[in-house]
Amino acid sequence: MKVLKDIKNRVLYICLFVILFVIIQIPTISEDFFRGESSKNINLFLHVAISFFSTIIIFLIIDTVYRRLNPKPMFLKNSMIRNYSFAAIFALFSQALQFIITLLEKGNDQDLELFAVSKSRLAPLLIITLVVISPLLEVVLWQGILQGGILKDLSPLFSIIITSVLFAFAHGYSFNYGTLELLCSGIAYSLLYYVTDDLGSVVFCHGLSNFIVYLINFVFELTI
Repeated sequence: MKVLKDIKNRVLYICLFVILFVIIQIPTISEDFFRGESSKNINLFLHVAISFFSTIIIFLIIDTVYRRLNPKPMFLKNSMIRNYSFAAIFALFSQALQFIITLLEKGNDQDLELFAVSKSRLAPLLIITLVVISPLLEVVLWQGILQGGILKDLSPLFSIIITSVLFAFAHGYSFNYGTLELLCSGIAYSLLYYVTDDLGSVVFCHGLSNFIVYLINFVFELTI
């Protein structure tokens, strides 16, 4: 009976995880143009309101789930210099690997709509979403709830592999170079969480990685 109960609970938590994955995408809606908007016609107040209130509500939800599944504190105050140094190294290394993969692919997958957003008044909100909001919500979900919660009874190697692979396919959707690039990030975040037990350092790593991608795809392109 205990085994069946454990299986049932795990299935329920996996279903909850899928629902939460969909929900945490809501704040990203505000980083794109709404229907009928253009770079010269933006309801900035509506974008900020959706981003701000949805982020608070969603964080409270995933924080509640996290506390139920993961006994570890989210953010550690000890060894911050070491943890955040590791985070910077992991971010730079994973982005270097992704750059190599992009060169091998010899393609251009730049999001033209986000490129237009990066030149509009929504640019600050886009950066905040990429560097702070998305990393925070995703790290709590993937590393905190999945890796450190649902998969905590597995060996570290399997929990890292499963979390990284699911992260890549959840964002890449298919077998392609883009998914392989995302796998590099997934491994970096999962491995960093295993090394530090600190979600704060993983959030920093994720945010720094996204900022590097933003600089390469949007800022540098503007000068070409």
